Amino acid sequence: MPTLHGKTVESRAEQAGDKTHAQIARRLKLTQSTVSRLLAGKTAPSLRTLLAIKAAYGVPLDDLVLEGAQVPAKTGAAAAG
Repeated sequence: MPTLHGKTVESRAEQAGDKTHAQIARRLKLTQSTVSRLLAGKTAPSLRTLLAIKAAYGVPLDDLVLEGAQVPAKTGAAAAG
């Protein structure tokens, strides 16, 4: 499961003037609890969320996902296709 690089997001958010999870949540149009879980690595980010962060804070997608994060391997027919 990919994990959001929370420190990068928090750093870029602070540079943009968003110093709290509530401010980040407002900018990303997410709930504060979702932002807290994402930044703590407890919830995997959706593509929509990654794109929202990229647009809001100018963070390249490659910098948003922690290195070494595991993506589940395809199994069965999906792997063969």
